[in-house]
Amino acid sequence: MKNARLQFIITIILFGTIGTLSRYINMPSSIICMGRAIAGALIILLILAVRKQPLDKEAVRRNIGWLTLSSACLCVNWICQFEAYKHTTIATATLCYYMQPVFFILLAATVLKEHISGKKLVCVFIAFIGMIFVSGVLETGLHISELKGVLFGIAGGFFYAVVVLINKYMKNISTVETTVIQLSMVTLIMLPYSAATGAFGEVHVTTIGLVCLLVLGCLHTGIAYIAYFDSVNKLPAQTVGILSYIDPVEALLLSAFFLREPITLHTILGAVLILGATAVSEFNRK
Repeated sequence: MKNARLQFIITIILFGTIGTLSRYINMPSSIICMGRAIAGALIILLILAVRKQPLDKEAVRRNIGWLTLSSACLCVNWICQFEAYKHTTIATATLCYYMQPVFFILLAATVLKEHISGKKLVCVFIAFIGMIFVSGVLETGLHISELKGVLFGIAGGFFYAVVVLINKYMKNISTVETTVIQLSMVTLIMLPYSAATGAFGEVHVTTIGLVCLLVLGCLHTGIAYIAYFDSVNKLPAQTVGILSYIDPVEALLLSAFFLREPITLHTILGAVLILGATAVSEFNRK
């Protein structure tokens, strides 16, 4: 249990550095997503080969429709995430992106017909108030670029919630198999999309950018995803939920102290409201 907890914490710390890492990759978001997916899928396939763990082709075939749909949503999710990083601070983008638990509550109530308790409704409202504080609109209003960052962050969180929801419809397929197929499909979707939008012509390859992209794909996506799923399966759900809050808090701190991005009182207040509301909505008192 202790090793699994440490393993999970390490992967969450890695996830928390994605925004900072993206600052050094001077490439269009679709190219970053495609490069990340290619490297991640290859690393996972390599690890599975070393483990001599073949993919369950029958499970993939049974779930191919949901896998395709979730992969398309994952493409949108990733593009929105990296576009948010480009247009606003890492802290603001991450906190807006972290609205995804709220969106999942609303989607589950709408699609899965799950009951929303009064407590969860209050938490949803508080989280949205927190998002308003984080956006900065109450201080100086929003510039067009800043507004784009906020909207992309919110959209990224929404589509991540959609991916999680779709995954609930998949039957008898492991999370590792789901991930490697999704990453492979992301690559296939992003290749023609990048070509159609002219993204390849906007690529500025630098040594540090290429290294950061490889690290993002191999370490943060391939190796970290394997470690994440291995540890999640060994830990209680509440432990996973609590430790997951390392990610946005770390991103906020890196934004302030490493990238020297401004952190205002409104940002801190918004972070407390968003993270506090989502934490209370996820955990029940015994």
